Amino acid sequence: MDSADPQLARFLQQLQAETQRQKFTEQVHTLTGRCWDVCLSDYRPPSKMDGKTQTCLQNCVNRMIDASNFMVEHLQKMNHGHP
Repeated sequence: MDSADPQLARFLQQLQAETQRQKFTEQVHTLTGRCWDVCLSDYRPPSKMDGKTQTCLQNCVNRMIDASNFMVEHLQKMNHGHP
């Protein structure tokens, strides 16, 4: 198949978009699971979330996002030959 085929190009774009959506969904599930384990030690969800738990969840997600961004930036720098 010719690489200039517009149908192939469109298919590859759709495949890339779907792959990115899937990675995002997996990351959300990972964040949710880890932060749930950290902030909610009881296996039963509370009927109403208190301020302490809300703050814990927000901080947990923010730290996970910060760590993820740091790793992406670090890998990009390594990829471009900057230690």
